[in-house]
Amino acid sequence: MHRLLGTLLLFLGAALASPARAADVAGTDDAFAWTGFRVGVIGGYGRIGEAGPLLGASIGYDWRFDDVVVGVEGDLSGGGVDGRREGGRYGIDLFGTIRARVGYAFDRFVVYGAAGAAFVSADYARDGARDRDVHTGWTIGAGVETHLFDALTARAEFIYVDLDRRSFDIGQAVGIGPDGGQIRLGLNYRF
Repeated sequence: MHRLLGTLLLFLGAALASPARAADVAGTDDAFAWTGFRVGVIGGYGRIGEAGPLLGASIGYDWRFDDVVVGVEGDLSGGGVDGRREGGRYGIDLFGTIRARVGYAFDRFVVYGAAGAAFVSADYARDGARDRDVHTGWTIGAGVETHLFDALTARAEFIYVDLDRRSFDIGQAVGIGPDGGQIRLGLNYRF
């Protein structure tokens, strides 16, 4: 966890110190319009029921109204979130969110809050029996995004996820309702 926080601080420091300013290149104050489609990659670490890393992709669209940026995005990640639970092994295969976000833009930065729906595909195994199910729930979070170059932006965010309780049938019902937080870093290409 300390290594991830160090990477996050280094990442933000590099973004703040970047000498390339799109406003200087374009010669206008509107160079950071933020309006349009974006696709990106995200990586995170945290605890959603169990702890582990996730890596995935995101897609979204943003609109800028003066200094307010409003957007919608979806993401899907997979990775190694698994651990011991209720005497067996519980693991998350896929994690996804669909969120709305609202932010405040200044210079090349947007500080934002986001909320929406979350889901995971998870499995549970104990004593040779295995079952799989899908949890649904909600997520809320906050972050910062910055322009690095003309079409490339970087972001750092924290999200909290609360998912419904599901029963896994392994000869007897085992109920699990994961929740927790995750720190995520991402790079977006804006069209």
